[in-house]
Amino acid sequence: MRFAASLTVTGILGLLLLEVLKFILAPVGVWLLGVVMLVTKVLLIGVGLSLAIAVGVFVYKRVQRSGEPA
Repeated sequence: MRFAASLTVTGILGLLLLEVLKFILAPVGVWLLGVVMLVTKVLLIGVGLSLAIAVGVFVYKRVQRSGEPA
């Protein structure tokens, strides 16, 4: 009988824990998704700016080189 009682208590505690996690997990998941989106956005902006600067330097040097007498 004690074994059955322990299984019942474990089942009730497991059910309560599951219900609590249902309430907690949705906002945490949304927050985590927002953080991932923010990091992705910052990385993409950084890569875009770096690429734009690199292309600008390349074009500037190419124009400077083409203006010199050969």
